[in-house]
Order: sequence, then structure tokens, then C-alpha cells
Amino acid sequence: MNSVVLTVLAALVACALGLPNVLKFNIEDQPQPKKKVQLQKYQFTNCLPKDKEAAVISNLDFQPDPLVFPGPLTVSFTATAKTTINTPLQAVVYLGKKVGSIWVKIPCIGQIGSCTYPDLCQILAMIPQCPDAFINNNVPCQCPFNTGTYTLPSSEFDVDASIFPAGDYHGQANLTMGDTVVGCYDIMVTMG
Repeated sequence: MNSVVLTVLAALVACALGLPNVLKFNIEDQPQPKKKVQLQKYQFTNCLPKDKEAAVISNLDFQPDPLVFPGPLTVSFTATAKTTINTPLQAVVYLGKKVGSIWVKIPCIGQIGSCTYPDLCQILAMIPQCPDAFINNNVPCQCPFNTGTYTLPSSEFDVDASIFPAGDYHGQANLTMGDTVVGCYDIMVTMG
């Protein structure tokens, strides 16, 4: 996760799951599903050709299969930053849920959903300390993200809350730093 992409994705996962107050979203206030939710399948792709992105994720893996929330989440990734990624790092995020045969855009509420973040570096700066797995593998979780390749071997994190009800989800994040396209990342997820 040396690249901006890996760092940003991992940091956003850490923020959303482990540090909800960073995103001003209190998971405990949300209604909890009556049963555990499983991540049944996912597909991750870079939206742009590798030569068009400043940060490329070449590997992203979640375990166990299927994932069950709440429960442990094991993440591994490899990312490459082709240039130093720094502030302002803008992210335009789309999040949708399939309802019947159509995709419905999830609105931005409490900085969760289909949101525009003017500077992810400011959000990441609120993380008091990187997770130990990041520190032990020299993977930064705050800006700047220097040029190089970052790898997080399989690392386990406890996820205490079920965030998404069962269904199909589509997420896309477009990251830019001024006129530089940092990356575009697309993920399809089925929760059941």
C-alpha cells in the first residue's frame, strides 16, 4: 500500500470500520441487522489502464471466504505509487445498491455513501496511529505517500459492526491530485 491507492483504500477501510468517528459516522447509532452478514463475493479492478494512473493496486485480497460481519477481516494488498501523492488528494466516490434490476445511488450522509472528499489527506491526518500491521510493514496511512511499492501481507482486523445489509453493491473511487489522475478503483460486492 505504498502507493496512494493501497494506502487510501486501506486507510478508508480502517476509518470506516475501525475509526468511525474519523468519518463522523457513529455505527452504534445505526440499526443492527438481526443476523450476521457475509461477503459472498467481490470483484476489484483498476478502472483505468495502468499507464494512466499515478497509483496502481496490483493485488487486493479479503479473507476468510465468505467474510462474516461482525468478525475478523484479513486483508492483503500490493500497491505502487509512481509519483509522490500528497495534499490535496480529492476523491469522488460512487456507492450504489442493486434494487430489483436497477442500481440505486446511495446518497452522501454523514460522509458515507456517494460523496466527494476534497482532501483525503486531511481525513487521514485524523487517524491517531496507523494500525500495527501497517507500521510493521512500512505502509503509511497518512500523506505523503512516497514513490514506491507497498505490500501489506495478510493482516487481520476485527470488524465489530455490520455496516451493509444483504444485497449487491457497486463502489467506485476516482482520485486526483490537482491535474494528476491518481487512480480509479472499482469494486463489486455481494453481501448475503
